[in-house]
Amino acid sequence: MEEMEEHYLEYASPINSHTHIGDAFIKLPAKKYSVEELVAPPHGYKHRMLEKADRKKIIKGMREAIEIMENVKTRAFVDFREGGVEGIKMLKEALKGKKIKAIILGRPKEMKFDEDEIKKILSISDGIGLSSIYDWDSSIEKIAEFVNRHNKIFAIHVSEDKRENIDEVIKLHPKFVVHLCKATPKDIEKIAEEKIPVVICPRANAFFGLKPRVNLLLKYNVKVMLGTDNAMIVKPNIIEEMKFLIKNFNVEYNEAIKMITANPQNVFNDFLI
Repeated sequence: MEEMEEHYLEYASPINSHTHIGDAFIKLPAKKYSVEELVAPPHGYKHRMLEKADRKKIIKGMREAIEIMENVKTRAFVDFREGGVEGIKMLKEALKGKKIKAIILGRPKEMKFDEDEIKKILSISDGIGLSSIYDWDSSIEKIAEFVNRHNKIFAIHVSEDKRENIDEVIKLHPKFVVHLCKATPKDIEKIAEEKIPVVICPRANAFFGLKPRVNLLLKYNVKVMLGTDNAMIVKPNIIEEMKFLIKNFNVEYNEAIKMITANPQNVFNDFLI
């Protein structure tokens, strides 16, 4: 496999379809946390650390994460960027002097719809990437409608550690969704019918004792992409992600390659220019 990867990387550059590199500076706590305790907004451990961290420290962590991606010739990455307008500005500062392309999906500072804030976020980003629908009230519908109306990307985490109402997710018309570990076969069938692409993050899922339903997604011909998720949990090395997927989920090498090249290229084509 190593020789095949080296051969592949000589001719094409992968795309990492889901990252959170803003938390790269965070050292994981010794205590074992659930998904909600560790990363859920607004009070998860990650968000508390981001809130009190020095700006320079966050940017330094981002630059280190970007260097890891560049070292495996990552062409582009899709980052869910917390912290409102300021969070996006920090990522842009970390990207200075870098050739890698970032598709930036911002997020409101507070868990609410503020039209002025959303306009500012969209003016300096490629869209909005949100956490679970269960973290939000009905304002999520306003956010999704506003983003889609402005032809930007709306994306969301779905059924990571507990099943969520897939019909409510579909009504938001996401460009893509992330995880689906706890989705039912019927949920995945509906996602397939709507032709909604899915990003899976097997190494980060494994950290929480979860597994993406990759074989079921492939059975239903869902367009599957690979991401590395939180940089504080696993390093954003998409080649290691692909190797982990092949080894642990019996996915064919050529299928895995599509998840980091052709599939994301197709989904994000307009935003890779």
